[in-house]
Amino acid sequence: MRKRRVSIEMFEDLKLKNHIVVTGFPGFGYTGYIATRYLAKEKKLDRVGVILTSHLPEYTLLEDYGIVFPFEIFSDYRKLTVIVNHVLPDRRDRNDFALTLVEWLKRNEISELALIGGLDKRFRKENERYRWFATTSYNRRLESPLMEKGLYIIGPLAHTIMYAELYKIPSIVILPYTEPLQFDPRAAATAVEVLDELYGLDVDTRKLYEDAERLEKEISELVKKQEEVVKHASGERVYM
Repeated sequence: MRKRRVSIEMFEDLKLKNHIVVTGFPGFGYTGYIATRYLAKEKKLDRVGVILTSHLPEYTLLEDYGIVFPFEIFSDYRKLTVIVNHVLPDRRDRNDFALTLVEWLKRNEISELALIGGLDKRFRKENERYRWFATTSYNRRLESPLMEKGLYIIGPLAHTIMYAELYKIPSIVILPYTEPLQFDPRAAATAVEVLDELYGLDVDTRKLYEDAERLEKEISELVKKQEEVVKHASGERVYM
């Protein structure tokens, strides 16, 4: 059997039974990343673990909680766990990343999994703010229309929701309309508001709307630094 490329390292013996788990990736509008990062900060969640892959990006930075890992697990220890993916997993690790994550969530007997992505705003109809779809084991329903048939979900989000369906984890994908090639805190705010509607998380999204320009600049600069480090990684080492 082929050796798995991904492992989950917990800093403490945390039980996730009956937790709501939220995650997303830096896809269209960076919606999933902005929303999970904001949620972890606003709820003052503690970092409780990290996800390690065989091809981790060779850079890091410091946050208030310490050295940042590309894939981090935050929790309130009671009912909410948020996985913040600062980058996309390397293509060579993506299938194993999703499979390892979903198997781990299944073993931990979580209550539900919420995945956040982005939907190209060209598909918007009238005043819709988002679309959604869910696994067959998910019982909640939202007023907004389901995602239209025939549209593709791509990347690690697709892997994750397929494995969640296979392992019968009740899961929902929330897809706010967004500008695909721009950082979109407003779309992230929509996603957080839908989560609040579903799970009563009591998260104020005003900062996302009020600080949209600042957040767009902050994330743009962060991504630019990441790209610069990756570009130089094959040659001279860069320490930042």
